[in-house]
Amino acid sequence: MTQATVGTRYQVVIPWKERSRLGLRPGSKVQVCAEKDRIIIYPIDNNMLRGIGRDIADDMDPSTYIKRLREEWESRS
Repeated sequence: MTQATVGTRYQVVIPWKERSRLGLRPGSKVQVCAEKDRIIIYPIDNNMLRGIGRDIADDMDPSTYIKRLREEWESRS
């Protein structure tokens, strides 16, 4: 386990050993969770999220797709 210090702006530098092991680079996204008396930082794998939802509105522009969704919701109420 490696030690880090919380700075005056509440920033924590992740030690080199852990950064390199997890493949973290400047701009990498992480998830921060507080569990009991611990703070846990999980790296977010952007490759897992790539492409999700791309086929939802294949041949439709986004504004038309949203308009149709709103019409569906309004017809249900």
